[in-house]
Amino acid sequence: MKWNRIILAIIGFLALSFAAQAQAQHQTFLWPIAGKTAGADILSRPQNYIGDELNGDDLFIGAEPGALVLCPADGIITSVGPTYQRSMVYMLGARCQETLSLTENVLAQRQEEGLLYTGSIMMRLADGKKLYLQGFLSDRSFKTGQKLSRGDTLGVVDYSYKAFKDPSLLVSISTPGGKPADPMTPFGLKTSFVEPQALTRENPLPADKIREDLDVLEEAFCELYPSLDDRMGEAAFRAFMDSLKTTVTGPVDVPMDFRQMLRNILHQIPDSHIGLYPDPVPNPDKRYWSPGEFLMFCDDTVRILFAVPEYKQYEGRVVNRINGIPAADYARQAYLLLNMYDDGVESTPEEESFLLGRYGALMHLHAGKDSAHDLELEDGHTVRIPFYERPRFMPTDTYRRMLGWHNLNRREDDNDVFQTRMINDSTAYLGIKTFEMLTAQVEQVRAFLDTLQAPNLIVDVRNNAGGHSEVLMNLLSCFATEPMERQKGGYARVNKQRNFASLAHSLNYADDSEIFPDYEPGEKGFYTRDTLETCAVVLPDPQVQYAGKVYVLTNGSSLSAATLFPAVLVRNRRGVSVGRETGTGYHYMTAYKFADIQLPHSLQTIRIPLVQMVFDTTICERLPKGRGLLPDYPLPLTYNESVCGADGETDVMLEYALSLIAEGKYLSAEDPFAEADSTESKSHGMNRVLVFVAALAIVLCIIGFILAGVRRSRDRH
Repeated sequence: MKWNRIILAIIGFLALSFAAQAQAQHQTFLWPIAGKTAGADILSRPQNYIGDELNGDDLFIGAEPGALVLCPADGIITSVGPTYQRSMVYMLGARCQETLSLTENVLAQRQEEGLLYTGSIMMRLADGKKLYLQGFLSDRSFKTGQKLSRGDTLGVVDYSYKAFKDPSLLVSISTPGGKPADPMTPFGLKTSFVEPQALTRENPLPADKIREDLDVLEEAFCELYPSLDDRMGEAAFRAFMDSLKTTVTGPVDVPMDFRQMLRNILHQIPDSHIGLYPDPVPNPDKRYWSPGEFLMFCDDTVRILFAVPEYKQYEGRVVNRINGIPAADYARQAYLLLNMYDDGVESTPEEESFLLGRYGALMHLHAGKDSAHDLELEDGHTVRIPFYERPRFMPTDTYRRMLGWHNLNRREDDNDVFQTRMINDSTAYLGIKTFEMLTAQVEQVRAFLDTLQAPNLIVDVRNNAGGHSEVLMNLLSCFATEPMERQKGGYARVNKQRNFASLAHSLNYADDSEIFPDYEPGEKGFYTRDTLETCAVVLPDPQVQYAGKVYVLTNGSSLSAATLFPAVLVRNRRGVSVGRETGTGYHYMTAYKFADIQLPHSLQTIRIPLVQMVFDTTICERLPKGRGLLPDYPLPLTYNESVCGADGETDVMLEYALSLIAEGKYLSAEDPFAEADSTESKSHGMNRVLVFVAALAIVLCIIGFILAGVRRSRDRH
């Protein structure tokens, strides 16, 4: 019995030890208010109401004035700056000058806008989650990419939200995918957090609700989108929408048919910054049937790139007709599914339809197990290839090579956003996968450029979707041997300053938001020249300066900042572009601020850009109207490039750039912009003369009227 008691005591001790250890491991976060235990002074927790507002995800903690704010966990800063929370679902944020302290940034923002901004910081944790703290000031300056450790003093508590009059701090956590996560359990607290419930909707939707959603979208584009007249015109757009609505005569399946309808709408006004978000309503019953062959379209020819094992013998064969339709006409049907490029750009639809097989399911939404492609091959042979719910293409050599080409320079994760290497003794390579870089990553790129001695540099911005203007300007300054300007008559234009009725359906703006208070009325809306950071004069960086030759690789997926980067270099003859036209227009883009409009019945969300940013009004042979940045040295898309050359490992565009370097080809002997700039300068000069003459005429007329009046007065007397 004695031994039994001893054994039981040992077991109990071990159980308590393991429980304590598990609790210690579970309670990994440090309470963010110094000197307080976890759970102290909670003002509001998830699922509490703050007044009449539901607090769904956040933890609000009270504190004494001057209390220190501590870092709860190890992490890397992903954003920092002044914020103002207008409501529980609407927040304003401002950029942070990293040379100033957080307090200085906050006070400057308070003075500028007259709102009670506070300091905030977001960190990426080891497990990929994001930890967000709001409501503190600090004499420290923070920068993105900076590492913080558990227990670091961040600053002193400030005010987190207007509902709390005393000092407070907001804590929230989100998953790697951006969904709200439990902010209490990591502190070892009993949680009140409730996982967000999946959205539900009626499906199929009745015709009247579909038409109501289309009405909302129509009005949103006409009211919010300032480039509508440049794309197709409001009258033409409304006529198209009216015609589309007449086709809605019965219930519509949302994930299948209505989303296809939305893609068709966006195709009418292609814009690299307009987007259709994924369907927020899960649909486990949704089934897509795809062709058993993966087609490619190149040089007006359709080929079978690869096929399911049963039809593997047809890989590489040329197809003349598909279900009786000429193969090239069939391929062009994919164009109706394309957007995310600016109107007038030719490279993006060419590159996207090149990989025709990616659109197989969307081109045949109502296909089923009995569907098939009847293919007529080039030699007259015919074959019937069925559709499959999940085609299993074998990882053939051609398949791997095509994927290798398609993923060139694409972003893989947050820590892999650029690549540097020496290609040979005279040429270096800088691959920029995104301009969404942390400050520490920008500094790494700058360090590479600072020590670079090679006379030639290839900068790769293929498949780069853009990013932050601050990063763009920072990197451009490293190439500016003298001031570089692209703002040739540039401006920013919006439709209205405030009172956007369509914002009643916005997920990110309140309907009473005054978004553009500093814009001045003009001919077609409201204008400013003060927000064009991306087209301002780029001054040489006093510390980092690369003065060698610059060759920039571009393609149809070089968007936004990845268009601006080569555009500034090319326009100032500081570099040349190699490859294909960029997917964003050269002369202007519609971006800067966006409204996420959620349609009330279908719950589909469309991102609509609000600001037309005009950079350059020069139209010439080198800069044709409506196009993206055309390359100085074009490389047409070929099958050889898509399969990475004869050996399957060759980057054909990169090799082309190297051949240009070897042949000494760089800037053209003649400045392609000189005549246009000279004409424009003369035009501006003539305009000034005309304005002066007109003004003088008006003055003379006024003087004439005055003198005439004086004479009449004398005659009467």
